[in-house]
Amino acid sequence: MITFEQTPFAEVKLFRFDGVTDNRGFKIRTWSQEDFLQNGIDFTPVESVIYEIPQAGTLYGIHFQLEPKPQQKLITLIAGAGVDYAIDLRPDFPTFKKWFSVELSATNHRQILIPRGFGHLFYSTEPDTKMLFQIDREFDPALSKTISYRDPEIALDIRDRDFIVSPKDAAAPLLNSIQLKF
Repeated sequence: MITFEQTPFAEVKLFRFDGVTDNRGFKIRTWSQEDFLQNGIDFTPVESVIYEIPQAGTLYGIHFQLEPKPQQKLITLIAGAGVDYAIDLRPDFPTFKKWFSVELSATNHRQILIPRGFGHLFYSTEPDTKMLFQIDREFDPALSKTISYRDPEIALDIRDRDFIVSPKDAAAPLLNSIQLKF
């Protein structure tokens, strides 16, 4: 069974599947096409990636992919914990530049579906965090974009923290320098 939690964006889905425990351990479903379709969610992964994040305070984002291949992303933590952000990057929507964050962990079993038109940022809050990252369209480096997590127009509540970031994320441009097309 799937249990949903409200988010500020109807398109951003936050949920958890019920798990099963027996004498062998714990089992939880991370995706079910039937359950998703029954709940009005059209998402079929075409690629799955596991990120192993050895240190707390490691940041990824703000990442997204433009037309003609914008992506939906399903994020599940299989070890550790972190904070996940969905940032609305759709210029024609009243929620443009607004964001939502949520704690994900291997123990709370929350998952988040980041829809097309939204940027995604994640930072780990525990060492040895492992993220299962599923997308519905293949990664295309020509369409993949990054925005600075310190962008004052977006004003995330993390701009002044020190993070472990990639050179790409450290040098990411501000939102106003990117032509957004989803």
